[in-house]
Amino acid sequence: MLKILFSIFIFLFFTNCTNFFSPFGIRGEEAKKQLEEHRNNLSLVSFLGILSASFSTTSSSNANYTCQSESSAIVSFATPTTGANFNLPSVTDYVDLMVTSGGTQYFRSNQTSGSLRFTGKILKTQNTSSNAICYYTASAGACGTTDLSGLSIGSSIGSFMTVDSGQCLAIRCSETAYIRLKQYSIETASLATLDSVSGLFNAPFLFEGITRIGDRTYYTMESFNKCKKEITSFALIEIQYASFITSQLVEVANCNKPNSALRSSVWNPALTSSLQADACDLEPVSAIGI
Repeated sequence: MLKILFSIFIFLFFTNCTNFFSPFGIRGEEAKKQLEEHRNNLSLVSFLGILSASFSTTSSSNANYTCQSESSAIVSFATPTTGANFNLPSVTDYVDLMVTSGGTQYFRSNQTSGSLRFTGKILKTQNTSSNAICYYTASAGACGTTDLSGLSIGSSIGSFMTVDSGQCLAIRCSETAYIRLKQYSIETASLATLDSVSGLFNAPFLFEGITRIGDRTYYTMESFNKCKKEITSFALIEIQYASFITSQLVEVANCNKPNSALRSSVWNPALTSSLQADACDLEPVSAIGI
């Protein structure tokens, strides 16, 4: 009987010895540490790029940055008694105004129904003058077909242009120019990265929860190396997408676009972590430790 019990003990010991030592495998505790360091190093590349671009949205924009013109841009008129040719933008939209010829040119908005604040910027584009100067005025006298040449339009296009209820915005330019107007919002473009930052902190717990790597279990090096390759593959996709979002952040900062342009483009480290964990299937070593 003792021999039988001893034999059973020896069998169970060798069957589970991989929980104690395997010269050809990697212990789960060490595997988790290395995989998390690998994930963090790759994810940090995406995060730092987006964070840097996000900070740039709150700083002064680059005057040499070239913005893309759009086919929907509204063209100016030369006759100062022409009626309104554009509506002021909503908080999630913007309006582009384009002067394509020299001489005195005008724009006139429709009447507003409430007091609103707008920011305007003369953009540098490939086809318009970067040295153009445009002026504006906001008043009820600028509405309809009032002769704009007789109005005092002397304030330079810039931030915080207030148009009160019942007023219209009139703009006068003397050179080719490309103007973008958006409604002022207290939201900052950097808020677009809040979900990304939250996902960055949650990602390690999500990865560990899905992979379920045992600390004392030994896993084959082949499955461990395959896991690292899968992590790298998904990280490279994430880095490319983060680069795209970064370019959008820079464009928003320099081209006076509303933050709504970013809401559909959020870098999500938690999603990447889930995909990496799902593809990371570590295999325990065999009974003989390989």
